[in-house]
Amino acid sequence: MSKQSLAPIDSLPMSIYPPSVYPQPSFFESSSTIYPAIVIPAKRTGEIQKLLKDLVFQEPKRKSVYPVEENIDYLAGDIMNNGEKYDPRKERKLVLIRLSDKNTSESNGKNPTNTVEQCSEPQDAAVVNPMKSDPVFQDSRLQSLLTSAEVVALESNSTTCPQSRHEIRKSWVRLSTSPYSLLTVDQVLRRLLPTANHDVCHRDSENILIDEVPSSFEIAGHIAHVNLRSESLPYKYLIGKAILDKNPRIRVVVNKVGNIENEFRTFPMEIIAGEGLDLGLLERLCAGKAVEEEFVNHFAIDASADPGMKIQMKIGRQHQSLMEVQLKEHGCRFKLDFANVYWNSRLQGEHWRIVQHIVRNSEYRNKRTSESTDGGSTKKQEVCVVADAMAGVGPFAIPLTSANAPHYHTTPIICHANDLNPVSYKYLQNNAKINKCFADRLLLYNLDAREFIHKMNKDQVEVDHFIMNLPQMAPEFLDAFRGWTFNDTSTRPMVHVHCFDEKARSPEDTVRIETNVLQRCERALGCPGCLVHSESKNDEIEVKVIRDVGPKKNMLCVSFRLPLKVQGVEKISLRTIDDLRNTSNSTNKRQRDSVPESFVASKLSK
Repeated sequence: MSKQSLAPIDSLPMSIYPPSVYPQPSFFESSSTIYPAIVIPAKRTGEIQKLLKDLVFQEPKRKSVYPVEENIDYLAGDIMNNGEKYDPRKERKLVLIRLSDKNTSESNGKNPTNTVEQCSEPQDAAVVNPMKSDPVFQDSRLQSLLTSAEVVALESNSTTCPQSRHEIRKSWVRLSTSPYSLLTVDQVLRRLLPTANHDVCHRDSENILIDEVPSSFEIAGHIAHVNLRSESLPYKYLIGKAILDKNPRIRVVVNKVGNIENEFRTFPMEIIAGEGLDLGLLERLCAGKAVEEEFVNHFAIDASADPGMKIQMKIGRQHQSLMEVQLKEHGCRFKLDFANVYWNSRLQGEHWRIVQHIVRNSEYRNKRTSESTDGGSTKKQEVCVVADAMAGVGPFAIPLTSANAPHYHTTPIICHANDLNPVSYKYLQNNAKINKCFADRLLLYNLDAREFIHKMNKDQVEVDHFIMNLPQMAPEFLDAFRGWTFNDTSTRPMVHVHCFDEKARSPEDTVRIETNVLQRCERALGCPGCLVHSESKNDEIEVKVIRDVGPKKNMLCVSFRLPLKVQGVEKISLRTIDDLRNTSNSTNKRQRDSVPESFVASKLSK
């Protein structure tokens, strides 16, 4: 089947392909195969399918029963307006297997898919007639059905139409070898978009070739989230349509249009497919037609922007219910506002790894404690204390403390969970109720991460594990541990810090990258060399690759025991810059800064 290239992008008024140019399913179907079939009464479909069970066509996700076809199974002249002469709705076509393939392959050893019946547009008698004489019709059950079938008389005036028709008769059907319903998102986009490795017949020299097909996406509940490169943005509505078509449970597809720029770890998004997208209005905007301002208040329109960025469907308050999703992860249920909290479904493996690490560590410690007690004495089971400084909606805190967790009664864990985002805090409270996380096991805070860490130390909470899951900047928050007061130097807390760094291409790169991330942590702690040059196994230093973020970027987790040296470093103050300068400039953000206490004292004394 010949493919029709998309129109040149320069011919589009807004340099964006509207959803309406998404092709029909036949566009994606490369070839077809003729199969033998029989026409049967619709009311006997189940009965005949059961009788011919081993002869009926069967492939995953494909049908074996189809409507009868005009000019193949009947003629237009057979039907009267009142439907008294012939009603095609009362018949079905049952597809059979191709025994001719098997016989051909056994006789000459060739692959049956190379037979003449498989072609792009098989219409001639040389192809169709062999299907009606396929060996499958020699089966005794089929022959009995065909010979004993009732003959239905027709009162037709047509000279081309037979005067009678058997109730059950031979036929054929053409099925696509790659139907649209069976194609993946990646296969659909490779046939639709002008990729650099396209076949010659698909290549579109008038459009920018895409180096990497944007077929990967994250799913959170009913939302699919993509992060499109600039070269793919002119096709964003087609990409969204493909994802929506191939994932029936998805209701809306969103695209990230900026980086995480705020302290709440959320990023701006646009809707590119599904609910919340006004298709009629979008078509008019893509065509460059004038639209009244009152109808475009939810669209961002910038004719001078780069291709693909000129039109954006902004996510606003009207989409609040659409952005609220419910999902399950490792036996726990979460509810969240995807547009206003931080959530990454691709981190579910890391969530579970940290949870299991903490549970196993606690179990091992309790086992050693019980073995060290005297025979006649008993010692109270130790409780593991976790402090999650950037808890979000609770992917670590909830499974650690849920009453539904398998370790709840055998390995008690108390978690102090904190997040600065008030929306995250609200959903964290809600998720705690949903998953039966009781107040004696889960304590919630809505503080800045540095303030939360200071509070743990000030309140003398003996934390066993700190979790800092803010990959963009978590290592910099380690400065909150400066001047830490250890109640017992033999029980230093484990710190798990997530961050981004480049992807290693060789063993030498791995060593260099691990050294870089450890030095980054050291600078924040104020203890140069305390991690890189540590030779003590008790420090339990580990740098682990968590996931592939991009072609040159990985997400890492750095775990270590909090170094004793931090207690000798001057503690930072959480006073804001605005407070120090005593300014009333309302344009300045009240963003917490980490500065030495001596610096604060010197400023306040002036």
